[in-house]
Amino acid sequence: MVFDGMRVLNLNSKEYSVLHWLAILADNRTYWKKSSIAEENKKYLKEKFLIDISEYDVIIGYRADDSYFSYANNFVNNAISLNQLEKAMKLGNLGEQIVLKSERAFKQIHFVDFEQAPVEVYYNKKIMREREARENYKIIKTGKIHSEDLLMIDIVRRGLDETSI
Repeated sequence: MVFDGMRVLNLNSKEYSVLHWLAILADNRTYWKKSSIAEENKKYLKEKFLIDISEYDVIIGYRADDSYFSYANNFVNNAISLNQLEKAMKLGNLGEQIVLKSERAFKQIHFVDFEQAPVEVYYNKKIMREREARENYKIIKTGKIHSEDLLMIDIVRRGLDETSI
């Protein structure tokens, strides 16, 4: 992909962690499981990991679909560790999302061509990919949390931020 002259925030690059993506999700997604610990954890993520996205034309990151959102929700509610979350985000090759934020980015879009994607082929592939990801997530979620693994509560209690993770 070519983003000539655009300001691109790639949350999947090595300089960012899944916590940066999660802070942006917490700042922009309205539905979350309501609990006091989750609310405090989301607030902490935004304070310590939120990136000012106002100057970017394009943002690249994990998709914010139901599968990834459920992984994020489990982490924020201390049901899985950061290590488990990072593994879950790579399940099933569910892909990344590219968000065009500015008029400049939208002006770069040009129709090139199309290719038909027969539903009888690609819908089944989608369902199988998602099913496999959910099954693998169950394995990750029920796996042992090691003493060195960080839960969200550990991150908050230790006052960790992007420089210490």
